[in-house]
Amino acid sequence: MEEKKYCSIVTDIGEQLMTQAIAEGKKVNISKIAVGDGEGSYYKPSATQTKLKNELWRGDINSCEISSDSQNIIVTKAIIPGEIGGFTIREMGVFDPDGHMIAVGNTPATPKVTIRDGIINEMSLLMEIVLVNVDAVELLIDPNVVTATKGELEAVKNDIYQVLGNKVDIVVTSENIPVSQRKEKTFYFVVNGTSESNSDSIRISPDMGMKIVERGN
Repeated sequence: MEEKKYCSIVTDIGEQLMTQAIAEGKKVNISKIAVGDGEGSYYKPSATQTKLKNELWRGDINSCEISSDSQNIIVTKAIIPGEIGGFTIREMGVFDPDGHMIAVGNTPATPKVTIRDGIINEMSLLMEIVLVNVDAVELLIDPNVVTATKGELEAVKNDIYQVLGNKVDIVVTSENIPVSQRKEKTFYFVVNGTSESNSDSIRISPDMGMKIVERGN
């Protein structure tokens, strides 16, 4: 059988931590994902690695799920913001809160461009990790930092319109529109701010993203 050119593996420290966690009835927490350029060239990941060859970005894991192909595969996902880039991704790793690299993988050379290249684009990351015991791992997802792509937000908006039909209009704005200027049967979502008026139709929590926390009468 031909050996796979691209793969992800659990590191030796990852195996040790999971073995210890199973013995103690605990779990290994995974909270971060990082990417690097592999120092400019392809390489095959090694279980002895404790870090990426040349890490260029690290961020929070956005979501995780058990793969539909196997109950022993965890699929971790994250998004690199549009303003981050100017490098080529060739390696990825996931880490626990103490900075231990639990798994490492290589990828085809994938450019992450920025505005200096003439375009800003978000990049979705996906890393599949094969585990002997999935129950030994816990993915730490902070609900305050979960990120949605522009496409996902647009899909949610379309779903809302389909459900509500012509019953209500939705306005997304960065400004607080005075009550006297608001239209009837309209939801106003204020982004990056919280209205202080008790008579507002909707107030938005800036710490939890677009979440309705109070409705006026």
